[in-house]
Amino acid sequence: MKPKFLEQIGRGQLSRLLEKFQPDFTVHNITLPPDTLEDREFYTALGKLSVGGPGLPDNFREALFSVEAMANPFARARLLQAVAMTGVTIERIQTATDADIAVQVLLADPALFGLKHDESRIAAMSSFEYHGCAEPVDRRQTFTAPTMEELLRIKNDIDTWLEEERDGEEHVTEIERHEMGGEHWFLIRRGDSSVRLPTVEGRIITVRHLRPARDVVVVLNLERDELRVHGKTAGEKRMLRELFGRRLFGDPDHFSVQKTFTLKPLRDDLREALTVTPGQGIDEIILVHLEEQLDGEQNAVIQWKVDDLSAYAETPRPWAVPLRGRLLTAGFLITFTGNPTKPRMVYVRAGNKLRLTRHCDAAAVHRWLSEKGFRDVEEETVNRLTQYNGIAVGNN
Repeated sequence: MKPKFLEQIGRGQLSRLLEKFQPDFTVHNITLPPDTLEDREFYTALGKLSVGGPGLPDNFREALFSVEAMANPFARARLLQAVAMTGVTIERIQTATDADIAVQVLLADPALFGLKHDESRIAAMSSFEYHGCAEPVDRRQTFTAPTMEELLRIKNDIDTWLEEERDGEEHVTEIERHEMGGEHWFLIRRGDSSVRLPTVEGRIITVRHLRPARDVVVVLNLERDELRVHGKTAGEKRMLRELFGRRLFGDPDHFSVQKTFTLKPLRDDLREALTVTPGQGIDEIILVHLEEQLDGEQNAVIQWKVDDLSAYAETPRPWAVPLRGRLLTAGFLITFTGNPTKPRMVYVRAGNKLRLTRHCDAAAVHRWLSEKGFRDVEEETVNRLTQYNGIAVGNN
């Protein structure tokens, strides 16, 4: 553990955290640095202890990793909102660092901290495939959240699929449901592919064979009657789409529409597509990446990467946003309201894939995509141009 991060926690909260885990240090016969050390010396000694000798106890190490994951402004806001509803008191809230607040919540209410840690982890998932409904209905007033018994049925279905896929038993799946931003988030923990990793135990390097855990996330948006899936393989994503359709709505093909996004607005009116509406959470959008697939037997793919493709198109370059071929992916550098100096990338792939840098930006991005027609998916006519020396002379 880096001393710089321990400084963010502060000597007072760190001492309270060490006291909580003192039994673990005693069991492992680990002697902590003396309290008489100055702050910087104490942080350095504790940091060295984490990488030398027997190391730090696993429980304490996991606690520090969790605190580090929650030591950011986004997680801080989530924690403060949660404690305001539970009565937990935060000391020196005006001057406390993000890490300080995370430790205070962990010590005051471990269950609440664990819940918010899980929510922050799944909210950090940035790449999702979208699956819509052929005849979408706003289900916010009629949907009943699944019970624990129904969640266990989903868990058992996933376990069964895992067994069939791997010719063996793999009952390692856990499933949790969280409500965030008006959506239902399902966190599914499962075992990933087995790996062999060299590990250091004292002065000896050994190779351990293990199956790491992996998070799979399914998000249900009731307003749009839509399912988003963050998974690894095409088979896994298909299984989850069909499973949640069957278990939640009685139809495995309920979420069968995969054409969620179109890049046609970039062709129709590039300037209008990138215009932002004040008060919607976005201050500026710049198109910086575009990928198109040409027609023909070779299936050539061309990528455009510039600082501002819209400005590039205003110069005498007629193909900055090409009229031929099929637009595959667009990358946008978006400045979100409240963060003028830190624009973030958003990638939209024609079909059903959206990738964000931070999922907390999703609401603003969805509003913009819907307003500008990126979600009005229709069958696009692909122009096939006949060219002579690179000049189009006709199309169909």
